[in-house]
Amino acid sequence: MSHRPYPSVDRARHQLDRHDDETPPYTEPRPMTALERQLFEGAAAMVKAAQPGLAAVTANLRAAFNPRPASSEETTA
Repeated sequence: MSHRPYPSVDRARHQLDRHDDETPPYTEPRPMTALERQLFEGAAAMVKAAQPGLAAVTANLRAAFNPRPASSEETTA
């Protein structure tokens, strides 16, 4: 015996019509305005300019949190 969630086909169609949640059609995103483009390019330039300084800060932090072993733990090669 098969499962029938609704007693009739008409009742099922009625329920589907009541709960129709059709997705809206895809729309193309609007193009960026000149101001948005300028802000985006400026932010990208700032990030690119900051990378060498951030690399130095990262290296200093790694050196600070990775201390050298104590003299008794050092090995000679």
